[in-house]
Amino acid sequence: MKRTKLFIALVASLMCCLPAQAQLGNLINKGVNAAQKAKQVKKSIDDVTKKVNGDIDFYFGDNHKGFYRSKNGKIVLDERHADGEHKGKNIIYTIEKNGDVVYDDGQKVGELQGGGIINCRNCSPYVTLAASGDVLMDGEVIGHIDDNGNVTWEGKSIGRAKGLDKQVAAYIFFGIINNKENLVEKRQAIKARAEQARIEAQNRQQQAANAAAKSNAAKSSNATKGSNTKSSNSKKAASKKVQEWSIEKNGGRGYVDANGVVYDWAHKKIGQLPNGSGDIKDGSGNTIGRISMDDIYDRNGNKVATVSSGGTISVPGSNAAVAEVKGGGRIDMTKDSKTLGYCDVRPYEWAVAIIFCDFFKF
Repeated sequence: MKRTKLFIALVASLMCCLPAQAQLGNLINKGVNAAQKAKQVKKSIDDVTKKVNGDIDFYFGDNHKGFYRSKNGKIVLDERHADGEHKGKNIIYTIEKNGDVVYDDGQKVGELQGGGIINCRNCSPYVTLAASGDVLMDGEVIGHIDDNGNVTWEGKSIGRAKGLDKQVAAYIFFGIINNKENLVEKRQAIKARAEQARIEAQNRQQQAANAAAKSNAAKSSNATKGSNTKSSNSKKAASKKVQEWSIEKNGGRGYVDANGVVYDWAHKKIGQLPNGSGDIKDGSGNTIGRISMDDIYDRNGNKVATVSSGGTISVPGSNAAVAEVKGGGRIDMTKDSKTLGYCDVRPYEWAVAIIFCDFFKF
């Protein structure tokens, strides 16, 4: 009898709890729905605000770099001040109605003049935008901005800003994101690579011509020694090995070869670096970063380092070099000369990605 009464009391207690649980579930669902609606409302407000202010987004490579607010002529960068009274705030340039460009500390830093002339970085003219959309520096075409806002440099796509005034776009991409010294260094590097490729192609053509001239005379000899020649060539091909450079960092060792393949101390592949601009991958082929011209980005698209043609390394938020690639591939910090590691490979971006950015965790 006592057990029966206890069972009935337990059932009654559970029945009382069920409505309360249902109410709690309804409250939770209402809270989730309210949060979703709040996000939707915020997005709608942001979209309306952008439309009212005439905001135009611009991208460098695949990365959002900021927007231009047509309503008041402000260029608002995603990059923030690292120190000073504006620490933590977005970096802003304002284009006045007379064409003056003013930094957010109140100083005039450039001018947009008639005829497509752009003055900045203490240079007049710095670049000139032609009616065709070509961007000229020192009388030479270095880039182009088409009617869809696509920006190219030396024939390669570097960004986009659809709907943005071309002269403003030229100032942003060639005067703010890049500077003349870097552009000149990059152009010289491209020209040097092109000249090297031309010489190599010329040498290959000459070698082919020499080989063709000797082929008829060598046919009879090759016929009798064909099997020996094939065996010898096979051995030579098998013995060929891609050039490699050693990696040393924090007591860890590894290798990187001329194809950009990165190995650990046991010669197991742990990563892949791109030839030119492209993705940095781990040993499983997953993208862990990217090299775009002289800039290095992490897996989330955040810039982590910029490498000059001379091997100096800078980081976002710092105007001065923070590290440098020295003789023998040694990478030292500028502030205290601390040595981070060694990797005497070219291009410098590979050494910096391995040692300074530590993509492969040596």
